[in-house]
Amino acid sequence: MKILLTVDPEIEVPPANYGGIERIVDGLAKEYAAHGHEVFLLANPASTCKYTNGNYGWPALRSGGAINILKNASMLRRVHNEIRPDIIHSFSRLLYGYPLFLFSNTPFVQSYQRKISARSTSWARKVADGKLRFTSCAAHMISRLPDKSVFTPVFNFTDTDYFFEDATTTRDSLLFLGRIEDIKGTEEAILAAIGAREKIIVAGNIQNGHEQYFERSIKPLLTHPDVSYVGPVNDEQKRRYLQQAKAMLFPIKWEEPFGIVLAEAMACGTPVIAFNRGSVPEVVVDGQTGFVCETLDEMTKRIADLPAINNQEVRRYAVSKFSSKVIAEEYLALFGNMVTIKKASYE
Repeated sequence: MKILLTVDPEIEVPPANYGGIERIVDGLAKEYAAHGHEVFLLANPASTCKYTNGNYGWPALRSGGAINILKNASMLRRVHNEIRPDIIHSFSRLLYGYPLFLFSNTPFVQSYQRKISARSTSWARKVADGKLRFTSCAAHMISRLPDKSVFTPVFNFTDTDYFFEDATTTRDSLLFLGRIEDIKGTEEAILAAIGAREKIIVAGNIQNGHEQYFERSIKPLLTHPDVSYVGPVNDEQKRRYLQQAKAMLFPIKWEEPFGIVLAEAMACGTPVIAFNRGSVPEVVVDGQTGFVCETLDEMTKRIADLPAINNQEVRRYAVSKFSSKVIAEEYLALFGNMVTIKKASYE
């Protein structure tokens, strides 16, 4: 197949610094190419993805705004007409695809990482007339949509070669890894560790607007001898902290779409103890790769049950579910089905 990948124009692929979906797209390009497909990318003009047969740049470097949308929609159509892909896999604005929905028969897969609008997807389906399907990075994202039949849940992946279990490392503390803010449950993670009389390392950045939360709720807890705040971490530091952790605590207080750190932790053989929100019950197998909890008190108590979790089994599960190879093959199966249906319609 000839596959055209698109991603919003703000960040290059692969990202120079932080860029969640941009890393996913770079990894998918690598896997699609490894399966023998021709891959093309439409993204930020500074993108240097090395797994493609060609990289194209958006003319507008902002996703929003009517003029920017018109410019980028026109560019997508020009690239489409030049390379004639068998399928388009879009992580960019759905609106960019409208000219193709109207004037081409190319199958189009729109992948969602955040809240999905039932209205926008419904309108796009009507215009696309059967050639558009959607994916979500977890099933909970589509649970309340009126028509689930055109959605396929496909998890995000992590680099399970980079994130691995280090059997030579002593696991001597718990870990909180994420932005330091209320919805991420930083305070709850610390309180659970203190309640269980365990050491905890807190790693993560404080974004603008959350300084007061840090000062009010987190800073006073840092005086406890079992609590260490190490600040923001890079990938190498993240991997070492995960490899050294007895468990990662994930007491989220919102409907997290996926939570890539869950997959990263489990790839390191590290169990996850998390609140039952968002993707958690889909990603964490209760009693096997960690524990799914309803309350802070339950989380505190489940820490004592960690010896029952097999770290090697946690790692094996992560590789079987969240490796780039597995996730790319799920997408390719969807693509193959759509292309087959398209060909059948012409016979």
